[in-house]
Amino acid sequence: MELTIAQSVLAELIETAKNGISTKPVDPILGSLLIEASDSGKLTVIGTDLNVSIKTDSVANIKQAGTVALNAKLLADTVNNLSGELDIEVSDRSCIISHSTGKCRIVGGNAEDFPSIPETENPTVISIPSKKLQAALLSCLYCSSTDETKLVLTGVHFQLQGENWSCASTDGHRLAFVSSKLEVSYEPLSFTVPRRSLIELEKILSNAAQSSSCTLKVGKNTIQFILPNAELTSRLLEGQFPNINSFIPRSFANEIVVERKGMEIILKRISHFAEKKHKIVKILWEVNDQQATLMTGNTDIGDAVDSLLIKTQTSVGENIGIGLNSGYLQEALKHISTDEIVFRFNKPLQPVIISPVGGLLDQLTLVMPVDVQDFNKPQQLQDTSKPDTEAVAENSAEAEHVSDETINREDKSTSDTPATNKPKSRKRKQEAKLKPELETTTV
Repeated sequence: MELTIAQSVLAELIETAKNGISTKPVDPILGSLLIEASDSGKLTVIGTDLNVSIKTDSVANIKQAGTVALNAKLLADTVNNLSGELDIEVSDRSCIISHSTGKCRIVGGNAEDFPSIPETENPTVISIPSKKLQAALLSCLYCSSTDETKLVLTGVHFQLQGENWSCASTDGHRLAFVSSKLEVSYEPLSFTVPRRSLIELEKILSNAAQSSSCTLKVGKNTIQFILPNAELTSRLLEGQFPNINSFIPRSFANEIVVERKGMEIILKRISHFAEKKHKIVKILWEVNDQQATLMTGNTDIGDAVDSLLIKTQTSVGENIGIGLNSGYLQEALKHISTDEIVFRFNKPLQPVIISPVGGLLDQLTLVMPVDVQDFNKPQQLQDTSKPDTEAVAENSAEAEHVSDETINREDKSTSDTPATNKPKSRKRKQEAKLKPELETTTV
């Protein structure tokens, strides 16, 4: 094999394909990337862990066709530290990469030992706009379960019927659901794709052209997601996914609209005062005063209370108290991109639906409330130095000046904190068993 290719192009191919490789491959060949150069002038790079496979390709100046399997980490580290045009020559599993100032040699594996990507037999072919599919994945993935004992809940469930398509996920305490329309009508079809496969697919979709489409080839046990410069093949999860529609109420007595950024700001202020086990934030919807008061219970470290303006469409003229897990609520808001959100619910212990006002897709998150008896404001925080209306207005005004970039940067900073530095209480919380059915927590 002999070819010439730009370093930036090869680096991008490697970066995409190596996401299909396991961090701890069970076989050395699964820690390698398969490099294929064809007579048609196409260079293809493939990575797989047997459950998910990623294939990506690009045009290259190929002088001699051939195939080689190279260690993914060593190849990525090598190419990322080079620049300019690269000349690649492979002979007897030895790959020599020549650049402007020197050469590198990588000893490869046997390409014949590299597993073949399964072909989807008699597939149903579906086309979905790339950006809609990416938005749907971002809106659902965070609600999928991490409990391997309920394997089907660790994926995202897709459904097609006529011109409608939807996807949903649940971990037993909350669920996410998005839906949209297709240009073509399809026979009823449903399948569940593993979380890991879709996380890698979302990365590929993020680099797709705005007007591009993703072709899905759905078979009995596998699915292919095909984009102009990449393909992802994944196994499908077996098992009966819960009937999502049975959990979502069909009508609501209360609809309350709030500023998304304003609520995010308040949750960041007060959530660290919440008790560690259930992380409860109490929301008192003060309908007549057109405001929502968020508060935490009295804990060893203290408590907090804050308010923001609301718009209501409710048949009830009295205050309504609901207790929610602040972590679930913050994640739901993080995955909504519109300026306003709407809370829909009936009774305090029945499901709470959180949806964007507008947006690219029909989207909702369902969160089960917590049984809280006391919605009185903390005694020591009841007296304030300014009228409530002024403070509430300030929260709404402040929200207009807080950018999504600032919020996302704070969330990224939190998520990048090494797990070893997290407090033990958070570790215990992460290890808590997730139940397969939606339940209301009692505290």
